[in-house]
Amino acid sequence: MNERLARDLEREIATDPRTNELGIRVEVRSDHLVVSGEVASEERRATVLEVVREHEPGRDIVDHVMLSAEPGPGGPGHEQIDPAERS
Repeated sequence: MNERLARDLEREIATDPRTNELGIRVEVRSDHLVVSGEVASEERRATVLEVVREHEPGRDIVDHVMLSAEPGPGGPGHEQIDPAERS
C-alpha cells in the first residue's frame, strides 16, 4: 500500500499542470511522507508540496526538495542571441 501511495503521488506531481515535475520522489514512512528531488524555483517547490498536501491532507511532510543549481534560460551564464544576428 505504501509503495502504491508513493507512486500515485509521484504521478500526481508529474501530471498536475501546476508542477509537471518528473524528478520528484515520494517515500511513505509510517505516519509521514518524505518528498525529495530537485526543482527550478522556490515557487515550484511550494507548489509540489501543495499538490502532495491536497492528496494527503493531515499527513506530515518532510521536505527534501532542493533548488536546482542550474540557471534557467536567460539567467546568469546564458547568452541571449538576437535572431537577426544569426547568419
